[in-house]
Amino acid sequence: MKRVLMLTALFLIVGGFAFAGGEQEAATSESTGKTQITFLSNASFPYDQAVPKMIGMFEQEYPNISVQADYNPYRKILEIVELKLGAKEDVPDVLFTDVPLVSAYAVKGYIDQLDSYFSKQEINDWVQPALEASTIDGKLMTAPLNNSTQLLYYNTKFFEEAGLPMLGKKPEDRITWEQLAEMGKKLTKDNDGDGTPEVWGVSISQVSRPYQMLAMAESKGALPISKDGLRTQGIIDTPEWVNAYTYFQNLFNAWKIAPKGVSSSDMTNYFRSLKVATHIGIDFSASDFVKVEGLDWDYAPYPYFEGGVAATPTGSWHLGLNKYSTKKDAGIKWLRYLTTAPGAVEWFKADRHLPPNKKSLQYIQQDPMYDEWPFNLYDLAMYESENTAVPRPITPGYLEYEQLLTNAFEDIRNGADVKSTLAEAAVRIDRLLEKYK
Repeated sequence: MKRVLMLTALFLIVGGFAFAGGEQEAATSESTGKTQITFLSNASFPYDQAVPKMIGMFEQEYPNISVQADYNPYRKILEIVELKLGAKEDVPDVLFTDVPLVSAYAVKGYIDQLDSYFSKQEINDWVQPALEASTIDGKLMTAPLNNSTQLLYYNTKFFEEAGLPMLGKKPEDRITWEQLAEMGKKLTKDNDGDGTPEVWGVSISQVSRPYQMLAMAESKGALPISKDGLRTQGIIDTPEWVNAYTYFQNLFNAWKIAPKGVSSSDMTNYFRSLKVATHIGIDFSASDFVKVEGLDWDYAPYPYFEGGVAATPTGSWHLGLNKYSTKKDAGIKWLRYLTTAPGAVEWFKADRHLPPNKKSLQYIQQDPMYDEWPFNLYDLAMYESENTAVPRPITPGYLEYEQLLTNAFEDIRNGADVKSTLAEAAVRIDRLLEKYK
């Protein structure tokens, strides 16, 4: 099947980088003769190129509306939302919203309900995991913009040198975490015997971050939080969690096949620079790997625990409408343009992330370039999105949950007792979740 996305065509994206500081607000409509809206956007690649391109197309179709993009890094976006929408300011009008924060923004009254702005068909055009993540208490609170999945990348040259067979690409070829560890032991190379390998066997891209890490426990059949999103005691301190993250700890400590002290932002560079043999990473990384000279690589399905189920990370950016915006009519036109067809298809062409819109997926299915390696990587990516994806939990206290769990995972990575670390994290998280009850 011709499915899912990106890669080399991504490198042909054209568009200028438009930057506006976090405090810059839209000019008045009186000074421009147009209704000008402010769009809070991610500043990283490829958004810095895709957004300006889409603004140009949108403004041609809607000449009475201008879009002022306010580009910021991820953490700054979160700060701006809390500062401005927390103070009930009317800008930004439309905002990038990380999907696990939808519930929190809805509870805090930051974003407006969107059901009346979309037809049933348009809503059904979003894949189910993305739609479920955007819906709080039966109300559509955001519109899905992007999606994501994770794959197992591996250096084929290192596999050959270690006498290991190449991995299969089909879902039924999925290896276990246990098998990956055994491979990692054979792939780790400490040629000079100084205790620091020249090549590590395993790397995990978003190490210690719940987006990446929760799927491990869920592969064991465990939950990430209570169904009401307000309790973690008796959940993240269970044997399933302890077993999953004891394995995680062993990668770095007992087996010493994964690098300690390397940040999430640098993990992907370790694979690029031939310092690790296998890499758990996001689908979008392939667009980078295909450009790296001297990197011989291939891909395989995300691992699972023996006796467990396949569980893969998912989720990405959605768009929200500021509840206090005074320009909602113009704002919703821009929000709809990016998230419904045909604009959503144009967004995919410019952005190349795994799309949540089925019309964009249909476009990909019709393009023969996605039949061949490495483009066919997204056949697997789409399968994972539809069959094994486990979204981050819906809770109004996600920011607190994420920060405390990230700290716990990092402590475990560095050798802290797994059972007591998870138990202590559960107590701390639940104390902070009390305010949402």
